[in-house]
Amino acid sequence: MRKSSRYAAYLPFVLVAVIGLVYHVGMKPMAGDDIFFRDATKDTTLWAYLTQRYLTWTSRVVSECVLVNVIQCPLLWRIIDFLLFATLPLLLSGLFGGGKMMNWCAAAAVLIFPFHDMGTAGWITTTVTHFWPFWGFFYVAWVIRKLALAEKIHPAAAVSAVPVAVVTGSHEQYAVIMTLLLVLSGVYLWKAHRRPGNAMLFWTLAVIDVVSLLVIALCPGNAGRNAVSIADLPVYATFGFGQKLYLGLLSIERVFIANADIVFFLVVLIWTWLVWEKTKDYRRTFLSALPLLILFGQTVLRTAYPGLSGLFVMPGEILEWSWSDLSTWIPMVYLAVTVAAMIYALYQLFGDDLFAFISVLLLVGCGFGAGMVLGFMATIYVSGERVYAPLYGILLAVTLSGICRQRSVWKEPAAVAVSGRKAEPAADAGVTAAVSKAAVPSAVFLTALTVVCCAVNVLFIVLSL
Repeated sequence: MRKSSRYAAYLPFVLVAVIGLVYHVGMKPMAGDDIFFRDATKDTTLWAYLTQRYLTWTSRVVSECVLVNVIQCPLLWRIIDFLLFATLPLLLSGLFGGGKMMNWCAAAAVLIFPFHDMGTAGWITTTVTHFWPFWGFFYVAWVIRKLALAEKIHPAAAVSAVPVAVVTGSHEQYAVIMTLLLVLSGVYLWKAHRRPGNAMLFWTLAVIDVVSLLVIALCPGNAGRNAVSIADLPVYATFGFGQKLYLGLLSIERVFIANADIVFFLVVLIWTWLVWEKTKDYRRTFLSALPLLILFGQTVLRTAYPGLSGLFVMPGEILEWSWSDLSTWIPMVYLAVTVAAMIYALYQLFGDDLFAFISVLLLVGCGFGAGMVLGFMATIYVSGERVYAPLYGILLAVTLSGICRQRSVWKEPAAVAVSGRKAEPAADAGVTAAVSKAAVPSAVFLTALTVVCCAVNVLFIVLSL
């Protein structure tokens, strides 16, 4: 029985692996940009190609170096991409304490992720340049966590962290987020008055990140790419700072609120539920649920009352707007209220530990900032939603962290679970059991809803292959 129970803990990973196998068998590569990168080095050397790309187009020379080599053997790409997909829940679970419940939560996080976005520029191109750094970010985060907590790390995992960090750091969004992780871990070590478990590896990762940021900042190709994109989109050249900032914010509102994104919906729903289970306070729960009310309310109004459609413009391909129109400001009000409510929910969940609260706040802010800064690039209209993968990843990671933290709260004395105050030991068992029992119906409903959403997302991806 014990052996069977031990094997059952790996069932979520098996499920993700099976679904990942279906994905990778059904994928049809060599479309879109795949053709370009397959032939990129046909008439030139690899070094000459990468030099030309760095000078005229992009700073992601490491990712493209991997891409133009892997794309020559699609079977190799399928194998590597499948292994990354199948091991992602292992990384997520390991980051947040592991255990049977966390294994299932990590599997759900992977299955709800909009993996269909990874085929928008060609399956091989998009996965290598966006999904592989996405996986690498969590791998580096897992390594940094072990270093900060001085946990034992296998030599092979430590050595692998170096090339993974190099590839991940080639992507500008992940390079910035890696910087934040390293700084936060450094502050944690400084507060704890101790050294990282492997100081050499920690500083190696820090050097890789700094070099990656310098390569990105000094790349002349970024300006060249933007100039070409402006030529394809002349109106962008007339945008000032305020308009570009608005464009970035509008794009975030479109992807996550106006389009009623399923990942965002589940994330804010789980945050709201966690706030309720921790505080049992209707006012705090209501304030945390404001993003849900906005998602639900604007969708219902736009659908039920077509006459109001002018107030709920879907900011998809609009290239100009008037600052005097109400429809220009409604999305910003939605976004401002949503972000404020999310910060409030995070404070309720992590506020008892100031460092933890500031850390998750900076991570979420970094994710939103990575999306907002896209408004300052003319390619925002052609990049698709794949560029929001870092924000998706951060939202899912913070949610898993909240679940992990709440699980530990339930195991503390009852008064801690209810109000955050220390209770008498004699009262622990009875009231804690009552709190856990009260949480069962809502937890069952939330679990069922998550399963349905994951199943729908998986079905959609399979049908879109």
